Amino acid sequence: MHQPSLKRAFFLAAGLLCTGLSVAAEPPPPATPTTGIRHVQAFDLPVSPYLSAEATASVINAISRGDPTAKMDNPTLLKALPELRRGTEAWAEAEVAALQERYPVTLHPETWNGVRVVRVQPRSAPTSPARQRLLIELHGGAFVFGSANGLGLMEAIPLAAMTGATVVAVEYRMGPEHRFPAASEDVAAVYRAALERFPARHIGLFGCSAGGVLTGESLAWFARETLPMPGAAGLFCAGGDARYGGDTRYVAAALNDALLPHADGTLPIAEDLYYGEVDFHDPLVSPVFSDAVLAQFPPTLFITATRAAELSNVAYTHSRLVDLGRTSDLHVWDGLGHAFHLDARLPESQQAYRVMARFFARHLDMTLPEPEP
Repeated sequence: MHQPSLKRAFFLAAGLLCTGLSVAAEPPPPATPTTGIRHVQAFDLPVSPYLSAEATASVINAISRGDPTAKMDNPTLLKALPELRRGTEAWAEAEVAALQERYPVTLHPETWNGVRVVRVQPRSAPTSPARQRLLIELHGGAFVFGSANGLGLMEAIPLAAMTGATVVAVEYRMGPEHRFPAASEDVAAVYRAALERFPARHIGLFGCSAGGVLTGESLAWFARETLPMPGAAGLFCAGGDARYGGDTRYVAAALNDALLPHADGTLPIAEDLYYGEVDFHDPLVSPVFSDAVLAQFPPTLFITATRAAELSNVAYTHSRLVDLGRTSDLHVWDGLGHAFHLDARLPESQQAYRVMARFFARHLDMTLPEPEP
């Protein structure tokens, strides 16, 4: 699971914000230069001095609370999954209600090509059909929990209001009830319906955490199906490697007293309940391992933070896109963790949403609405 959290216990369980202090450990064994393995000494990590007062309080709260699921293996997670899903939805429902009070949007449950979606219609949407744009949102939740109505709307509502674009949050199929590539198939079905209403250059695709991973996988799926690429994409708190490799996979685990990967990078993750026995180097699963697929990516925006497990993965995916001559923007916030922007109350989250809005406006050729007074 992609490490801890924001405000509430079930969001903690969702692994949606990486914060915390290093923990005391047994004295490390001597270094082994022939393997290249570095034994890291325990140390105290203070809260970043660059955080706002609100974010500082949020980080301190998360550290003091801890994460009871940090060392939960998949069999235990599977037993706890029904309660985790209920708790996440109850928490998200309250968050979405607060967002509806803050942002002027209307919500419309619909079905597009047999897939349930929630259409978020902002009051700031242009009246001229020629100026209207569409964003497709894919929610997080490790491919085993979360929903379009919950975690999806927490991201879709602010971005709809700040861009003036219609946003559809997709209720894609998840594990363990369904297996890869069920989610990619559902996104492609929604995208085909979107193409009947908008030209591809006026459509954006984005998601957070598992939704960010699914965004990359969906682009690979579109390439496989020879569908036109959308005008822009956002991989938020995720990169092109579905297993989140690299240094920060270890660092974030240490920060949160979570299970550390083995030296070869392997570690069972919650997403395995969806993926099953896939090849994680298959570009339909991890597009970062295929230059041919990455070369077809549209302009792509990455949002992450220094205490997030995905930072190394994101940086690597960004570097591959840049090396292939693709347009890629990378924005990193100091001292915050995985999916920090889902707490829209934080000033840093508002900064992140402004970055997203400007990115989509630039690449989908749309004019941003004036901010609400």
